[in-house]
Amino acid sequence: MFTVENSISLSAPLARVWRVLVDVDRYRDWRPSVGLESDPADPKRLLYTYWRPGWADPVISADARVVRLERPCRFAWRVGIKGLLQIEEGFYLEKSPEGTRLTHRLSCWGIGSWLGFVMRPFLRRRLVRTGGSLARHLRRGTVISRYTQRNARPL
Repeated sequence: MFTVENSISLSAPLARVWRVLVDVDRYRDWRPSVGLESDPADPKRLLYTYWRPGWADPVISADARVVRLERPCRFAWRVGIKGLLQIEEGFYLEKSPEGTRLTHRLSCWGIGSWLGFVMRPFLRRRLVRTGGSLARHLRRGTVISRYTQRNARPL
């Protein structure tokens, strides 16, 4: 087993970062290479899809499961085959003086995890890029309007 992680400070309130992270059906808005889709029948079930930049079709699609959902501080899912290769990806949030401290963690285990161990530098760069992508997305002014209540009464 091995773990790679990256931590960044975001100048956004914790609740706002949380809303973006758990809105899995909009992941590609800020993380174009990864898609997550929720299953209305089973809230813990996800469809995980990975795209290579510039490719029209996904490289891989697999069933995933939400393994941590502790509002508003931990969100993680797991994909893979037990014993062979499992990958758990998660986000951990804390309030900070700047706004929010986000730790993005990726853990692999199983017989096939040696491949991920070899790819650790690449995986670490991916985590850094994901943090930068989320920070840019949070700076955009349109994020707030996406999460306002649709049936809210005007003031």
